[in-house]
Amino acid sequence: MLELSVVILLLALLAWFCRWRRKRGWMPRELRDAELAYAEKLFKAPGPVVLSAKVDRAYRKRDGAIVLMELKTRRRLRSYPSDVIELSAQRVALVGQTGESVELHAYVVVQELSGQRFVQRVDLLDEAAVRKLVERREAILDGDLQPKRAGSSALCRGCAYSAVVMVRVRTAVACCLGISTMLDWEYHRWCVSRASCG
Repeated sequence: MLELSVVILLLALLAWFCRWRRKRGWMPRELRDAELAYAEKLFKAPGPVVLSAKVDRAYRKRDGAIVLMELKTRRRLRSYPSDVIELSAQRVALVGQTGESVELHAYVVVQELSGQRFVQRVDLLDEAAVRKLVERREAILDGDLQPKRAGSSALCRGCAYSAVVMVRVRTAVACCLGISTMLDWEYHRWCVSRASCG
């Protein structure tokens, strides 16, 4: 009878462990005991340009520090520099609004369509570097700075602002040819002001 009780107890423990592993086992080790602090929440950091960012997931560790996590569904199991920029902006916005301690590293969790997960720890940019990126974006939108070309034409094909870039190119060509009207220029400025990438 005792043997049967031990077997039942072991099976129950095994079932519990399997459920726990499916639920939290994929989490980075440092976050397995952390609690979810924020999910899909918008934060705003004051400054010359208000920085707004929606935090995907933020976990509070036992010591009170927060670690950010970004969930992505992609065909390729990898993170990109844009993920680091996105998470860094989230960090600046969260710290700016709440004053809470947020780690200078985060996790990008990429899930393939098959369900396989890939977790990568990334180092974040500090606030000064994020503010420089914001200033650069503003300078590009104001026309004071020329944007750099994307490293890959595939990035341009997938960009929501590629039509705006084409307007920018057509306007630049028209200006060089001397056929741009004031109305074309105003339309160009409006399009550029609506863009968030260069």
